[in-house]
Amino acid sequence: MVTLLQVNIRSNVPIYVQLVEQILHALEVGMLSPGDTLPSVRELANELSIASSTIARAYKELQRMGFIESRAGKGTVVLGQIDERLRSQQQEELLERVLSVVHDGSRLGLNAEALRVQFELAVKQFFSEYQRQGDKR
Repeated sequence: MVTLLQVNIRSNVPIYVQLVEQILHALEVGMLSPGDTLPSVRELANELSIASSTIARAYKELQRMGFIESRAGKGTVVLGQIDERLRSQQQEELLERVLSVVHDGSRLGLNAEALRVQFELAVKQFFSEYQRQGDKR
């Protein structure tokens, strides 16, 4: 999970909000499930090279929203999951974004084959990295 999170310090979006959004996204797409344990505040702060108070703020917000819970001796545990209606809507939005990327690529002179190759490379790269992360758990 740790290496799947990234922060952009140049973004106008506060870092804790970036983390909340990324963790919620991980829940939405099934990369996180109820019962999974999140890294400790200290671990994540060290991994991302940001203040532990920023991680604590993100975790506090996720806890307020009912998605995680801090448990003595067990760490921070994922509680909730995104309901199916929301997931279906998000899948539709994702497919719209894919269509938008195809249109943009076409406008930039890329043909269908070039787009297909790039898409397949991105999918292979993501899933090979995701698999490696799963092997480390």
